[in-house]
Amino acid sequence: MKYRCFAALALAMLLSGCAAAPDLTPVWQRDLPASGVHIELANAALLSDADVYYAATREELYVHNVSVLPAVKADGQPVVTFYGAAAQDIDLVYLEDIGVYVDYDRVKPQIKLDYILTEGDGYVSYELDTAYNFEFTVTTQTGEDKILVVSERSDVK
Repeated sequence: MKYRCFAALALAMLLSGCAAAPDLTPVWQRDLPASGVHIELANAALLSDADVYYAATREELYVHNVSVLPAVKADGQPVVTFYGAAAQDIDLVYLEDIGVYVDYDRVKPQIKLDYILTEGDGYVSYELDTAYNFEFTVTTQTGEDKILVVSERSDVK
């Protein structure tokens, strides 16, 4: 009896230390118009998929040289998956290298960003673990698309 209790306790401690696998059910998806790549967002609550006004530098913002950038805002630890692209087709930059947009000053620069890159047969997936702003540029033979993923974490204060 003593050994069964010990084994059950050890198993419970082991299982509690394991991280749950992300839920890959898409909460948002889109076909990117120029590159033809399909993008999905999962493992997070969708807050918004409204485009944002974007300027490459603060100087361009001051002279009203802005464009519209597709964006998606999520709460949680989003998984962003690109179908029809390889890792070398995707460029990822963070806030300190990103242009200015409406919510630019809401998220402070981070020293270290956590994400897990997974490559599979016909897809590339980024599991984002930092509340931050991620700009993805996807380039294929048919064209180039940019999309901004704003990741918030209401579970971390």
